[in-house]
Amino acid sequence: MSRAAPPPNPSSSSRPIAPIPNHSSHHPSHAASHQQSRLTQYHPAPIELHTGPRNRLFLAIRSTVDEEIDWALPRLVVASFDQPEAFKLETWVDSVSALKEWPERWAEGLEKEAAMAELRAGNLATPPAEHEHDVDGESVVVVGDGEPSSKRRKLVKEALGAMPEWTNDPVVESRATNSLLILRNASFTTSNAKIICRTTFLSFLDRFFSLPISCLLEVMLRTPEPVQHILTIVQSIFPHLIRIPSTEVTRIFGGVFPKLLVETRDQGMMNHLLPLVISGMTIPNLPSPPAELVTHLFRQLVLRPNPAILELTLDLLISLTHNATHAKIILSQSDFPAHLRSLVALLTYGGQMKNIYWNADTAVRGVVYRNPAGDAVRAEYASRRRAMEREVAQKNMEVFGGRGVLGAVGDKPPAMSDVVKKKLYAMREPARSIQWMHETFVYSSTSQLLQVTFWHAYRDFFQNPSTVEALLSASEVIKNVTIAFPGASAKIWQDEMGNQKFVIAGMGFRKSSDDEDRFACLWRGCQHPSGCKNPDQVLSHIQSTHLPSTHQPLSCQWARCNHTPFTLSHLLTHLPLLHPAPVPELVMSHPSVTEISLSQPLITDRPPPPLPESARLYTLGQTTPLDHRQNPTGVPFLAALTIRNLARVLRTEINLAMPDDGREKAEEKKKHLLEERFGLPIPDNVLKEEEEEENAARGAGYADQDPGALGEKERERAREGFLSVEERLGEIVERNMSGLGLYLSEGFGW
Repeated sequence: MSRAAPPPNPSSSSRPIAPIPNHSSHHPSHAASHQQSRLTQYHPAPIELHTGPRNRLFLAIRSTVDEEIDWALPRLVVASFDQPEAFKLETWVDSVSALKEWPERWAEGLEKEAAMAELRAGNLATPPAEHEHDVDGESVVVVGDGEPSSKRRKLVKEALGAMPEWTNDPVVESRATNSLLILRNASFTTSNAKIICRTTFLSFLDRFFSLPISCLLEVMLRTPEPVQHILTIVQSIFPHLIRIPSTEVTRIFGGVFPKLLVETRDQGMMNHLLPLVISGMTIPNLPSPPAELVTHLFRQLVLRPNPAILELTLDLLISLTHNATHAKIILSQSDFPAHLRSLVALLTYGGQMKNIYWNADTAVRGVVYRNPAGDAVRAEYASRRRAMEREVAQKNMEVFGGRGVLGAVGDKPPAMSDVVKKKLYAMREPARSIQWMHETFVYSSTSQLLQVTFWHAYRDFFQNPSTVEALLSASEVIKNVTIAFPGASAKIWQDEMGNQKFVIAGMGFRKSSDDEDRFACLWRGCQHPSGCKNPDQVLSHIQSTHLPSTHQPLSCQWARCNHTPFTLSHLLTHLPLLHPAPVPELVMSHPSVTEISLSQPLITDRPPPPLPESARLYTLGQTTPLDHRQNPTGVPFLAALTIRNLARVLRTEINLAMPDDGREKAEEKKKHLLEERFGLPIPDNVLKEEEEEENAARGAGYADQDPGALGEKERERAREGFLSVEERLGEIVERNMSGLGLYLSEGFGW
């Protein structure tokens, strides 16, 4: 039978950090709800489970009739699985002894198999020598029956060659497996665990775990099921087992289980052995684990087994490092720095990089303004400047009694910036066509433009998917000319050949583009601001026109700048770059700073800009597993606890190794502080009593140097190991967002 009840979730250890296998969160009482609706042939009838000494199932187990035994065992397996609360061993007399009979026979066969293996290995071939004598001048060892040992070995070897290999009875093994499965299912109930934890079953455990380690490993690989049942039973009855003082229990938990854990490579067995070794650390007077256990555990960390075994391995290391003696064994190893690096690497196990956002507080939010150096603001300034130039030119047109405008014009529409195009595309008529004319044309008394050329320029510009309104007709656009440029008009013109043409007189294409407008001269009072196409031309224009050699200005006259004194190096700060750098369209400013002050030249007296209204604060960090209370858990948390325990023990060792003068100074300083606190000199006997109380509270042997203390070379090697990972620990603490830093503070300051 292979059915087994899911075990409950009692803790086998006083510090259950890692999840314990075979103790899942499903209680056995839930098994009844999952029972099959159709009963199988192995389901016992209710009358077959009646209490008392005459229960038929247990009587059948005690019988020597094979059919009765094979009929009863499967029914007890099903009953222990489907009815865990009703399956109480105390209601049947000697039920544990009856179920223990077949495991005992199986263990007896294993003992014979182990003895045969030892005999074949030569470990039992030669009995102890009794005396020796000379044969032909040579000394020969003689055994008890008077035969030389070499001859005895030869006879044993020949006898073993004639003997067949030992084989266990499969029927006995199968019945033992079912019996152990019944005890396993029953052990998940507290009352049954107390019944199982009696002398009869403990004797079986002592007998089974007295087998050689090599034999146990062979059985674990060959027939793992009964061994797993035994380990699960031990795990379930452990809370009651430790209440019974027994040298056998101490031997099993202190010697057998650690050795099996070191030797086995079966992950299923590791899942059972690790919790048992962890639980065994709570047994008083438990002998020290084998020296190779620590090395084996750290090798497991490097191999990175499945998460369950990895957590249990770290949990065992935590249990070991809680004991100062075991922690010193770890710190004293020559490859401790490598082990420490493995632990540090596990601090990011299963971690994920994560961005966390939150809104800024209202007290630190600023005001968003348009950047005076942005394209949009510069385009508005250029539009205003052209509007002023257009007003001045309009007054000079002949229509209004002026002397005329003789400005240069272009032969094609000027190139506009993307900001101006986007603005025009979003406008509606007739404001759109009027604004387009303002951006495209200028007054000119001697210029005239064909109406068809004017229409094509309008059509070509607004034939864009971003245009929100349909185009006007040619006549409608031409009618808007007199609105945009009152000094211009549409008329019929006759050329020299007598051909008549429809033209628009009094305006022409703007010659400079928006990009070339960046190089306009902004010196106050300049009569010819346009015409420059690069910074060199602007500088030459200013030097020749506005900076005479005989009279230099005292203050800067560029735009609204009033910097004093005026120098040529200061002027260069105003000149535009040949290839402008991209600037943001919006800037952040302090609420006390007005928008108009952003365009002023003095910026050093402004308060620093705070966060924008729409800005969200964020941080990039790493998250490791958390429990339902948002506390760290899993492999990183267990690795952090192990590092913390090792750091504590190492600091204690370093403090105990301080020179005597250092200790005397520390004690003198402590005495001085106490005198200042109480205001009176403290007698030496009172101070000594206080120190004794502190030492007793910290633990026995604290005041005196521990005989198992680390040597100077070992301390320095361990300290250098922590120094080598200190920077990495700092990075982990800085980035970890799950609270691991609370447990790693003692890993710094070496």
